[in-house]
Amino acid sequence: MLQKFILVPIILMIAFYCVAQDENSKQTKIDTVYIKDLSDKLSIRIFGVNKFTRFDIKDNEIDSLVNYSPNRNLNFGFGLNYKWFGLGVAFNFPFINNDDDIYGKTKRFDAHTNIFTRNLAIDFYLSSYRGFYIENPESYLPDWKQGMPYPQRPDISTTKIGGSCIYAFKYRKYSTRAAFNQTDLQKKSAGSFLLGGFFSIFGIAGDSSFIPYELKEIYDPDLLFKKLSVFGAGVSFGYTHTFVLWKKLYISVTLVPGISVQGFEIDYEEGPQKKTGSFIAGRFQSRVALVYNSERSYAGITAINDSYSGNTGKEQRGSLNYEVGVIRFFYGRRFNFPTFKKKKE
Repeated sequence: MLQKFILVPIILMIAFYCVAQDENSKQTKIDTVYIKDLSDKLSIRIFGVNKFTRFDIKDNEIDSLVNYSPNRNLNFGFGLNYKWFGLGVAFNFPFINNDDDIYGKTKRFDAHTNIFTRNLAIDFYLSSYRGFYIENPESYLPDWKQGMPYPQRPDISTTKIGGSCIYAFKYRKYSTRAAFNQTDLQKKSAGSFLLGGFFSIFGIAGDSSFIPYELKEIYDPDLLFKKLSVFGAGVSFGYTHTFVLWKKLYISVTLVPGISVQGFEIDYEEGPQKKTGSFIAGRFQSRVALVYNSERSYAGITAINDSYSGNTGKEQRGSLNYEVGVIRFFYGRRFNFPTFKKKKE
């Protein structure tokens, strides 16, 4: 079953890649009134990055929500771009992320890759986290006050694998690269409708139920699980637009809703050991960017968010929502790459 779910988006991605290759083989030209290609320049940048993941479990009937998040880290690094090649390396500085006493300790592996071609935006992420805290303890602990340590669950671990591929129809005038990896200049405002496919695999596990002890008596028994695996695939559609102000300032917004079929497998703390099923889930991807971009230098901030939500249980009383994302801020400069010509005799 899992192979079938993954096969659909892989086929879509291959199809979109073939379309891209076909367009490139025809040497399709961009509209130079709207876009200027700077990929032949060497781009070097410094940046900060904050990757995040979270999930929540909600009982819709009693309108109660439990939010889980790992202890987030702010990392700094450097990167470069030249033509099709791009590389970025970031490091964790403990003296910046010194808040384990408040949010608990999180062990993590988080790889998030974005590939922007002339007409495609491709995202892949693979992450593993262990150690979470509850973001909203005030909703069920009347004695909890701001500044106190958050309730922590060092036993909870998550694994996420996902990807998406989005095709921009009006890529001759609109450039995703201008706003998100700065290898183009967007000279005039432009936008495009989008079509894509995606897949996701999400697993969470703990030593006991994710619902706090104080809420177990009022929550739907279907939500008192200690292990959950969700996997699915779907299609998405949306729109993106970059507004160009004063020739060098970009405000870019991308909104891509989608729908998917999700399969799940649940292990409970008590009662039936396993439960399987499927449901229709919503998915929403968004990208925003505020960027200053000139031929010599660039700076700005970008954010990418990918969220999923679906209802489960009897009469869809319960819901599970999870999201992943990344925020970057950066400054970079471009240099003419040295070329060497043979001397004529």
